[in-house]
Amino acid sequence: MGFSCRRANECLYKKELDELKEELALVRFELEDLKAKRYKPKNKPPQDSLPLKPPKKKGGLFGHMGWFRQKPTKIDRIEKVRLNSCPLCGGRDLTECKGIHRHIQQDIVFPQLKTTLFKKHLYYCRGCKRVIAAKGDDELPQSYIGPVAKSFALFLKHGVKISDRDITNLFDKIFNLKIKSSSVAGFRAQLKNQAQHIYDKLLQSLRESSFLHIDETGWNISGKNHWLWKFSNKRISLTHIDKSRGQKVLEDILGKDYEGTIISDFLSAYNTIKAKQKQRCLIHLLRDLKKVIRYFYDDKEVLRYTRKLKRLLEKAVELHKDYQGRRWDNIYYHRRELITQTLLDFRFPNPNKRILNRFVKRLNRHKDELFCFLYHKDIDFHNNHAEQQIRPDVIFRKITFQNRSQEGAQNHQVIMSILQTAKLNNLDPIKTLRQILLRKNPLADIVSSIERAPPQLKYAG
Repeated sequence: MGFSCRRANECLYKKELDELKEELALVRFELEDLKAKRYKPKNKPPQDSLPLKPPKKKGGLFGHMGWFRQKPTKIDRIEKVRLNSCPLCGGRDLTECKGIHRHIQQDIVFPQLKTTLFKKHLYYCRGCKRVIAAKGDDELPQSYIGPVAKSFALFLKHGVKISDRDITNLFDKIFNLKIKSSSVAGFRAQLKNQAQHIYDKLLQSLRESSFLHIDETGWNISGKNHWLWKFSNKRISLTHIDKSRGQKVLEDILGKDYEGTIISDFLSAYNTIKAKQKQRCLIHLLRDLKKVIRYFYDDKEVLRYTRKLKRLLEKAVELHKDYQGRRWDNIYYHRRELITQTLLDFRFPNPNKRILNRFVKRLNRHKDELFCFLYHKDIDFHNNHAEQQIRPDVIFRKITFQNRSQEGAQNHQVIMSILQTAKLNNLDPIKTLRQILLRKNPLADIVSSIERAPPQLKYAG
């Protein structure tokens, strides 16, 4: 009788110990997740683990094309270099050889400040009964600073990401052009006013596109929390700053019913927005699985479930990469069917495993939004494109105080949209800004081409 009671107590204690271990692993998992959101990661290793020799520099990825400097086709100046004495010993007994050593060097020459006087002839118009005058080439009316200087200053601010004070110092030292920090702020407001209609057309084109990458990050306006949204496809990138992180922002930008595919993470704001299709980022899901495997390394049931789900997602990604640029065949359809059917096996884990219930709820909620990329060739399985587009804003946020007014936020979202859209289409950013200041639309061809022939998704049933 005593042996059986002892045996029962041991089983009870073992069960309680297993529950406490699972509880501890779950708390550690949630704690690291909160730390990652609240604090910056410490990448410095401890002193004892520092290697004796610095690690070898990591090379480019396999298959990455190297970059080699091309030989200049135009030589601006030829300088003949001769010797009167030896630079090593100082001897003057020199005999010139037949060969010539050629060395090509490229350098910059600081540009000179150019001042233009526009002598504008006046005319009297009998039709409108007013005195009129023409506008000169590259002339900004009622402006003492030309369009090239303003465009370069804006590119330094939002493209290179340096402060207004550094911009004024650079203009003074290199170009001998004296401007104030307030002048740079005025440049931004002027460009925003000229580019607002272009921004609106880019927004309209995004609403008509067949797919969109969307991401968001925190933003600060005069000490108050806001959110910076990024909407992008392969040709257009649009920035929007708003107080909210909810569904209303998506409805204001895309409308209540978007006739395309939304590629995003698992933020709840994307759950109720109406769209033709949705593709959730598998990289986020794989990252969470990797973290669970690391913290629940001694729980066989959790490891079996998470590793099986991880292998399924990796098989889907592998199938997508195997047929990249290839025609889909019956083998592809068969493998795709096996993968989608296997997803149904991940609905009923042990209800006592709370960490697994997280994945079960996520899979049940988004079961039709994980493998959309296997049915459409133009859809990515990740949201890396949106994260790459939002990265310049994150860097800008680190080195500045973001914005101090709503006007500054509006200027930022318009200018960043213009610069990043120009970059996606291989356009010169300074030239693009200059044309906008001169009341031209360098992005008109991009918008019109998308409106004429919006890209259609390639579907295979």
